[in-house]
Amino acid sequence: MIRIGLCEDQPISTNSDISGTALSVFFIFFFLGIGSFMKEINKKLKIPFSPMLFVLGLFFGFYWDSLGLIGQSCKKISEIEPIGVLLIFLPTLIYESGYNFDWHLFKRLFAQTAILAFPCVIILSTLLQLSVKVLLNYGDDYFTWESAFMFGAMLSCTDTVAVLAVLKESGAQKRFQSLIEGESLLNDGACVMLFQISYGIVRGRSASAFDVGSLFFTLCVGGTLIGLLFGMACVYWIKKIANDEILVLNITIVSAFLVYFISENVDFGVHISGVLGLVSLSLFMAAFGRSRISHEADHALREFWEYVVFASEVIIFILGGIIAGIRVFKDESEITQLDFYKMIALWWCLMVCRFISIAVFYPWLKKLGYGLTWSQILVLTYGGLRGSIGIAFALIVAKDESLPTKWRDIILFHMSGIAVCTLVVNGTTLSLLIKLLGLSTQSDIREKIYSNFLTKLNEEIEQECKKNNELKYLKEADVEYVKTLSGYKVYQSDCNQIIDKLAKHEKAQKEIQMKSIHQPLMDDEEDQELDQNLLTEIRRIFLMALKGIYMEQFESNQCSPDTIILLTESANLDLDNDKEHMNSWEFLQSQFSERYINLLFYMKDKFLIGILARNQLFSYIYTIYDAVSAYIEAIKILKEEASHYHFSQNLLLEILNEVEDNKKSAISYLEGYLEVSFPEISRELHTKKAAFEILEFEKQVLRNNLQSGQLNDKEFLRMKRNIDKKVKNLNELNPPWQMPSLIDILTQHELFKSLTQANIQKLLEGSREDSFGRDQLIFKEGDRANEICIITRGAGNEFSDRSKIRERRTLNEATPIYMLVAPSIRYQTSLVADCVINATFIKIQTLQMIMKQIPEFEEAIWRNSIPLLCRVYSDQFKPLCNLKINQIAEIVSKSVFQKIKKNQLIRFEQGGILLKGTLCEGKESIQEALSEDEDALKNSEENQDSTQKDALCLIGPTSSPLRARTGIIVLLFKHYQLLEQYNQLNQNISEGAKNSNRRSSKSDLQKRSLTMIH
Repeated sequence: MIRIGLCEDQPISTNSDISGTALSVFFIFFFLGIGSFMKEINKKLKIPFSPMLFVLGLFFGFYWDSLGLIGQSCKKISEIEPIGVLLIFLPTLIYESGYNFDWHLFKRLFAQTAILAFPCVIILSTLLQLSVKVLLNYGDDYFTWESAFMFGAMLSCTDTVAVLAVLKESGAQKRFQSLIEGESLLNDGACVMLFQISYGIVRGRSASAFDVGSLFFTLCVGGTLIGLLFGMACVYWIKKIANDEILVLNITIVSAFLVYFISENVDFGVHISGVLGLVSLSLFMAAFGRSRISHEADHALREFWEYVVFASEVIIFILGGIIAGIRVFKDESEITQLDFYKMIALWWCLMVCRFISIAVFYPWLKKLGYGLTWSQILVLTYGGLRGSIGIAFALIVAKDESLPTKWRDIILFHMSGIAVCTLVVNGTTLSLLIKLLGLSTQSDIREKIYSNFLTKLNEEIEQECKKNNELKYLKEADVEYVKTLSGYKVYQSDCNQIIDKLAKHEKAQKEIQMKSIHQPLMDDEEDQELDQNLLTEIRRIFLMALKGIYMEQFESNQCSPDTIILLTESANLDLDNDKEHMNSWEFLQSQFSERYINLLFYMKDKFLIGILARNQLFSYIYTIYDAVSAYIEAIKILKEEASHYHFSQNLLLEILNEVEDNKKSAISYLEGYLEVSFPEISRELHTKKAAFEILEFEKQVLRNNLQSGQLNDKEFLRMKRNIDKKVKNLNELNPPWQMPSLIDILTQHELFKSLTQANIQKLLEGSREDSFGRDQLIFKEGDRANEICIITRGAGNEFSDRSKIRERRTLNEATPIYMLVAPSIRYQTSLVADCVINATFIKIQTLQMIMKQIPEFEEAIWRNSIPLLCRVYSDQFKPLCNLKINQIAEIVSKSVFQKIKKNQLIRFEQGGILLKGTLCEGKESIQEALSEDEDALKNSEENQDSTQKDALCLIGPTSSPLRARTGIIVLLFKHYQLLEQYNQLNQNISEGAKNSNRRSSKSDLQKRSLTMIH
C-alpha cells in the first residue's frame, strides 16, 4: 500500500510499483495545486510568493522520507539532470519576460542594462572571487582561483521574479521596474557565458586570453544572430496566418525551445549562447512580431504565457527548495558549522560587492537612460535575489564526477544557502526598504487625481442605485447595504484619508513658508510649480489615452503593423519628455525621408530595378499615409473624449492646444504633400480602410447573431474563417502603381470639360512631360511664355513679388492659365515646386487656336484667368484688385460673359470688366446713323467728345451706354454691391487688426507701468 501522508512507523518503500515518469507527473500537478493555495495566501497576507515556495520546498526536501508518495515524488524529481532544468524552464522564463518587455523602454534603457549586465557582472565575479579566497579564507583544496571566479559568476546570476512582484506591489516607477527586468534579461546571458568559459577552464581546458575573448564574442554574436533569424522567420510565418490563435501560439512555443536547444546543442563550429538567442528572439518578437499578431491571437498568447510562467515559477522554486533540502541539509556531506558562518559572511559580501560593482559605474548610469539615484542603487543591490538558475549551475557542478567531492558539496551548499537567504530575508524585507527610501510614494498631484476619481466613482454609484430603485424587481433592495457590498464606503473612506493627508501636507508646507520673509513670492512660486506638475500629469494621462486609441485602431485594422509601431513610439517619446510641449508630430515627420522618396521615384522607371523601386515606393508612401491619417483620426477621437476628464479648464485647454498644434501640422502635411504628390495611394488607402471597416462590421454581426441563436457554431466558424482570410488577403494586397492618364485628367477637369476627345488629342500632340524636385523652378517671371503646365502629381507655389501674388497650385491645376488671354508674352508669375512634381506642358498657341473654335472653352479660360489678371494688372482693376482671390472668383461666377460686335452699344448698369477690345462713349442715335449712312457715322466719330477705354480694365456702374469701337469681350456684373461689400469688409478687418494691435500695445504699456510702480 502506498503512503500519501506522514507516517512514522514504516520507512518508504524503494520498490514501489509506481514508475518514475508517473511520480514526476504527480509531482508537477500536486505542487501546481499547492502553488495555487500559496498564491491565495500571498493575496491575503502579502508575503512574497517566491520565498514562500522556496521555504516550502525546503520543508518537503528535508522531510521527504516521511511524506509517503509525496516524498517519493520529491526524491525522484531531485534527481533530474541540471541541464534538463535549464532546458525546461529557461526558454519559458526568458521568452515571456522579453516578449512582454516594452521595446521603447528597452531601447532607452539598453545602455544602462548592458553596463549592469556585462561590466558589472565581470567586476562582481572578480570581487566575489577575492572574497572567497581572501575574506573567507578558502584554500586550494576547496577553491582554486579559477574555480572561485566560476563560483562568483554563478553567484552573480540574479532572479528578479520575486523582486518585480514586490516592486509592482510597492508602486515603484515603471521605468525602474523595467531597468531591473532588462538587467535580469541580459544578466542571465552574461552569467551563463562566464560560467561556460570558466567551467571549461576549471575542467582543465587550456585557454589563452585571446581564446577567452573570441569565445565570449562568438557566444554573444552567434546567440544574437540565431535569435534574430528565428524571429524573422516567425514574423514572416505569422503574417501569412489568418487569425489562427492555436497556430500562432504553437509557433512561439516551438521557436523559443528550438532556439535554446539548437544554440546549446548543435555544432556550428563555434559556441553559441542559447540564453542570448532567447533574449534576441523575444525582443525581436516584442518589437516587430506583436504588431503582426491579431488582437484575438495576442490575447490568447498572453494568457497562455502568463500561466506557463506561473507554473514554471511554482515548480522551479519548489524544486530548488527540495534540492537544497535533500542534497545540502539532509544528505551527509563534509559541510561543517564553520561553513554555515561563512555562508552568512558570503551573503553580506555578495551585497557589498554588488553595491561596489554598480557604484563604480554610477557616473555613467546616472546620465544614461532615465538616470539612476543612490536610492535605486540600494534597491538594485538589496534586490539582487538568487534563485533556481544559480542552483541549476551548482547542480551541474555537483553531478560532475571528475571534480573533487568536497568542492562540489561546498558549491551546492553555498549556492543553496545564498538562495535561501536572499529569497527569504531580502525578498520579504525589500518592500520595507523601498518605503524607507521613498521610492513607492506618490506625488500629491497623483493623489489628488486619484481622490477625484474616487469621488466621481461614488457619484456614479449613487446614480446607479437611484436607477435601481426605479426598477420593479430591485426597488426593495437595502440601498445602504448595497453601497457597503459594492465598496462605496471603502472608496469614501480612502478618499477622505487622501484628503486629510494632503491637507496635513499642505499645512506643513505653509508652516515652513511662514518662517520666510518672502512668503508671497514663495506662494506664487509654489502655485506655479503645482500647476506645472498638474499639467505634466494631465499630459501623461492624455498620452496614455492616445496610446490606447492607437491600439484600438490597430485592433480594428484601421492602421497597419508598421504604423502602430511608429505611432506608439511617438507617444512614448512624448511620455519621456512629459514636462515639455507635446511634439509627437515632429518625431513622425522625421521618420519620413523625402530624399529616400525622391531616390525611389527616380529609380521606378529604370530598367530591372524599376519594379522593386515601385513596390518599395508604394509600400513606403502607404505606411506614411497610413500613419499620418491614423494619427489625425486618433487626435480627433482624443479631443472628443476630453470632455470626460475632470481637470482645471485652463490646464485642459493648454493640453488641447498642444494636441491641436500637432494635428494641424499633420493635416498640412497630409493635404499639402501626400494627397497631391501621391493621389493614387490616397485612393488605395481609403479603399482598404473602408474594406476593413466593413469586415469588422461583418464580424460584429456574426457575433451578435451567434449570441441570439440565429447562427450555430458551425456556421459561425465557417463564416469567421472566410472573413479572417479576407482580412489576411487585404493586408497582403499591394495594388498596382496606376496613375490616371492625362486624357482622363483633362476629360474630368472643369476647365477642359467642353472639349471633345479630338480636341484633347490635338492638345496633347505637341505636349511634353517633366519632373521637378522640391524647390526647383518650373517657370520664371519675365521669361517668354510658350507653354502652360498641368500638375499631374505634387504641388507648388505660384508667386510674384511685383504683383504680391502668393497662390498654391495643387493636383490637376493648370497654370498660368491667364497667359492665354494676357496682353503680355512673358510670364507675370513664377512657379516653384513644393515637393516632387510631375507636370505636362501644353503649347499656348495650340490652346489659343482651340479657344477660337470653341466659345465655351474660351469663356472658361477667361473666367479662370480674371482673379489673377486683377492682381497682375492691379492699377487697371481698382478696387477689385483689393479683394481676395476667392472673393473675386465668387463675383466672376455671378457675372455674365458676353461678346459684343463692333459699334454695338452696351450698358454697364452694375459695372463690369472689359476683357478684350476698346470702348468709347456712345449715344442711342449712333446706331441709327450707322444703318443710314456710314459717312454720317464717321463724321459723328470725329466730332464726338468720346472717352476711350482699353482692355483690360474695370468699368463702374453707368446709366449711359458705351460703344464698342472694336469687337469686344466683357464680363457684366449682376451685383456691383457685392464688390463694395467685400471691399468694406476687408477694410473693417484690416482696421480691426490695427486697432487690436494698438490696444495690445497700450495694454502692454500699462502692464509695464504697473510693474515699475510696484
